[in-house]
Amino acid sequence: MSVFLMSEKGETCIQVRAGEKFALKFLTSPGTGYSWEFAAEPDSRLLEFVEARNEESEKQRFGGSEFAVWTFMALAAGKTEISLKYVRPWEKEAPAAKEHVFKVSIGLKWDIEEH
Repeated sequence: MSVFLMSEKGETCIQVRAGEKFALKFLTSPGTGYSWEFAAEPDSRLLEFVEARNEESEKQRFGGSEFAVWTFMALAAGKTEISLKYVRPWEKEAPAAKEHVFKVSIGLKWDIEEH
């Protein structure tokens, strides 16, 4: 399974194959009350959200940063986006502290070069 790290920019471009699982990995700080959420639901014709889990970072400090790992299944060839926002869930009217878009290109097995 491919794992893609969130870039420092506001977007990350990724390429996957239809029929395969992939994961997005990004930093989160649960001790601050902020968490990543979908800014919009992913296109269910192209992507299936499988699970979200957290991994401790190498520096295991109480209240410190962790990695969020979100797993998806690429269902069909096409282009779509996974839009995320970093918010405190109880602050409904507050703007997101951060936003990020994963631009996903899903190809058929023979459309993607082997590396």
